[in-house]
Amino acid sequence: MSLNFAYHALSASSLDSPLTASADEKEEEYTECKHCAVHNRTRRYHWVAHVVNSTIIIVLSILLIRSYDGALIAARCWDMHNYYSPVNEALATQPYITVRFNGSLWYESPFKGPPTPDVEEAWHSVMKYGMIAVSASDYEKVNHSTRTAVQFPKEAGGGYMVTTVGTHQLHCLHFLWQDHHRAYFPDVMRKVEDVPELYERHFEHCVDYIRQSIMCKFDTGLVTYDWVLQHQNPTPNSNAMHKCVDWDAAQEWLRDRAVEIPDGFEWRQPEGQESLPWNP
Repeated sequence: MSLNFAYHALSASSLDSPLTASADEKEEEYTECKHCAVHNRTRRYHWVAHVVNSTIIIVLSILLIRSYDGALIAARCWDMHNYYSPVNEALATQPYITVRFNGSLWYESPFKGPPTPDVEEAWHSVMKYGMIAVSASDYEKVNHSTRTAVQFPKEAGGGYMVTTVGTHQLHCLHFLWQDHHRAYFPDVMRKVEDVPELYERHFEHCVDYIRQSIMCKFDTGLVTYDWVLQHQNPTPNSNAMHKCVDWDAAQEWLRDRAVEIPDGFEWRQPEGQESLPWNP
């Protein structure tokens, strides 16, 4: 038995089968893929920006921590070698300054004699912020009680009266310099004649106070010796290098806390104020 197959031309409607996409569907699919690519790029950019920002934040945090640690280490180092003082806050994190002393015998220092008004002004310029005011807490931290402490009058701002040891050292050195030129200073001559015992005690106090200060802050810098033309002995060269505190930073701190006593003010011990039983 033979099989007969009939062939018919396909109609246009038969071409629209599910296996064949129309032009509109292809366009829609292309648009969706394009949107997907844009979305993926946006996500990549977002993560790149996130990583960059996170890296910047981490780096800045590390730098900030290291900077803080450096300041903290400097402050601890300062506290290790210095007794408490509110002035420390101005110097603890300041780098020391390298200075070469001028130790020449022929150096015309503004602090050297013979006495003149300019030389005296130079001395007073380094002691002008002598009296400063501190809090009760600062007073007690230096191992002194406020029970017998002197306070500035309210019209001068109050606070407890102190001076820095460095300023007192300069005062003592100035006192010795004045004594060397005592004939130039009428006030010095008057004290020598009127209160000789007290003057002598003041003189010896200053010598010993400077001695204690030098031994306490013993300077390990080196004074070298040279052969000098027409000299037959080794000659000391005192132009030595030193590490010095930032003088300007210290003076700025003192200046901001210096106290000026009002004109005409007279000190009187407040009623009920305790007194030390001995003369310090």
